[in-house]
Amino acid sequence: MRGTRIVMAAAAALTMPAALLAGPVAAASATYKDPEVQWAGNVHVNGDTATVLAKYRCWGGNNEATHLWVSLKQGGGIDDFTAAQLAEMEGTSQIAEAWYDTNVTGDTALNCNGKWHVQRYSVAQEFGTLERGSAWLQFCLFDSTSTDTNFPQGFAYAYPKVNVRP
Repeated sequence: MRGTRIVMAAAAALTMPAALLAGPVAAASATYKDPEVQWAGNVHVNGDTATVLAKYRCWGGNNEATHLWVSLKQGGGIDDFTAAQLAEMEGTSQIAEAWYDTNVTGDTALNCNGKWHVQRYSVAQEFGTLERGSAWLQFCLFDSTSTDTNFPQGFAYAYPKVNVRP
């Protein structure tokens, strides 16, 4: 029994230097997974600002190279389409009566440590005024592995119709 433990310890010691030479890059790539957005919603509006609650997780390793965009659009032609139809369309802000997003607030912090996070984000008025009722939410998460040339790697989203409450 003791001899078996010694052999196992020696085998572990021999493989350890190889693991150390591989460094953190190899370790990070071995554990990387695509980001996920489990849900986004629970929207509250207060004049020219609103908040959106979302549950996400991402890996990517470098929080500073991440990007998040959250958008709420309401009224006008938005009401005439399902969330799935809107997701396939370009220029949806042109058919909305109200549009709020994170481009105004800059509230785009992500924590890409591989754990689930529930976080509230602020969006602000691009134009119009969000009111109680249905709106289309775009929650777009890009982790630090996402680039212009490898899309959709590192990208996750939720595009539901949501209920806006005061």
